[in-house]
Amino acid sequence: MRVLGVDYGLRRIGLAIGETEVKMAFAREVFPATGSVSGDASVVFSFYMDEGCELIVVGLPRLDDGHEGEQAAVTRLFGDALVEMGAPVEYMDERYSTSAALRGLSHLSPKDAKRVVDAEAARMILETYLLGC
Repeated sequence: MRVLGVDYGLRRIGLAIGETEVKMAFAREVFPATGSVSGDASVVFSFYMDEGCELIVVGLPRLDDGHEGEQAAVTRLFGDALVEMGAPVEYMDERYSTSAALRGLSHLSPKDAKRVVDAEAARMILETYLLGC
């Protein structure tokens, strides 16, 4: 099954594509956020449809203690909007994914790393999900 991974942020949205059969994911795109949850969901849903995916895995930003804060609530609204458009959505804990992605991109210049870090974080979130399948 082809799966779309999403690292949702209020400024940027990182996307990755993976396959359940091979349990691998690849960073794909970083889109600027539109300024509205529904607008962001529309952009991601279009990508999901264009890529022939069957599931969206959204990174859920939990607090250090495991509870959900404000950003997690916004992320759930984003996921709900995707569901309303017809996409099945699952959530994956994304704590520390951006910092881990930055460490993995340390060979790039800071400018280049900033440009792709959200897609790399989406890849890491999705790969963790796929390994658990």
